[in-house]
Amino acid sequence: MKKETDNLLARYFGGNASENDMQMLEEWISTSKENQLYFDQLTSLYQQLGQFDANIPTTDIENARKEFLKYISKPAEIQHNQDFEMKHKPFYKSWMFQAASIALLVILSFSGWKMFFSEHQVILTSQMNPIQEILADNTEIQLAKDSKITYSSAYALNNKILKLEGEANFKVGHSGKGKLQVMADETIIEDIGTTFTVTAYPDSNYISVKVSEGKVRFYTRNNTGLTINASETGIYNKQTKTFKALAHKSDSLKVGLMHIDFQAILLSDAINIISNAYNVKINLAEKSIGNRRITVCFDSEDVNVVLQIIAETLNLNIQKGKTGYIINERRNE
Repeated sequence: MKKETDNLLARYFGGNASENDMQMLEEWISTSKENQLYFDQLTSLYQQLGQFDANIPTTDIENARKEFLKYISKPAEIQHNQDFEMKHKPFYKSWMFQAASIALLVILSFSGWKMFFSEHQVILTSQMNPIQEILADNTEIQLAKDSKITYSSAYALNNKILKLEGEANFKVGHSGKGKLQVMADETIIEDIGTTFTVTAYPDSNYISVKVSEGKVRFYTRNNTGLTINASETGIYNKQTKTFKALAHKSDSLKVGLMHIDFQAILLSDAINIISNAYNVKINLAEKSIGNRRITVCFDSEDVNVVLQIIAETLNLNIQKGKTGYIINERRNE
């Protein structure tokens, strides 16, 4: 059955599908979600094939076939004389070799087609601007600028594994096979039906996961880690190999109040954590400011108070604008 399906797909993508083939293909696609996913991925890869501009040499197989037909149509006497001559020719000059070559080329062509459509890595990158993408299982990804996601072209057929560098928000879809797993450095974030944001820049010592809906498992292969529920944020320290949960105070009447304990943390890392935990945009006016370290503890303070304490501790200035906060050097008058 699989061979028949492969032949059917080959005829379709080769532009040789009949009306009956199209009906069979439509029935096969509608049979299961896995078939639909497989067909969508093949279609995407076939579209990418059209973007290549490689100068691939071609072989005149048709001419070789004509030569062979010309030979077998000759009178027996001429064939006999030619066969006698062929006994004294190297095998590579005979029509048998040409016929074998044609068969080999056909096999290689089909194998090459299958190799092109075989499993490979897909890379999704953003540079100066964030981008959005919907994967085969209907998972919606919002990829922050300067970030990258890598995954298999067979995503959702057997598993759902993504590798993240940078920051991304995931609204998880549930088509296909397997649970979504986001690999961020040495950590693994496993979906348990949710929407969450992961921040995992290579030059940062911290990885943070903020859960908006549902819950996730946040762990490494050597540490069972945490289960993070909705409205909570989990932090992983790459240096100490430890996890910490920033838990909301359930008895607080204000939204976004947390217990945060920073120990000699880079300000740039602290700002990323606070920004995700309180869902606010915080920018550093100068990148060098982020290299300062701070040790401080907050317990149920409002984000304005948190930033003001940081500013006073490091002799900085906080400005609040329409879209968020800006931290800059304090100018002595």
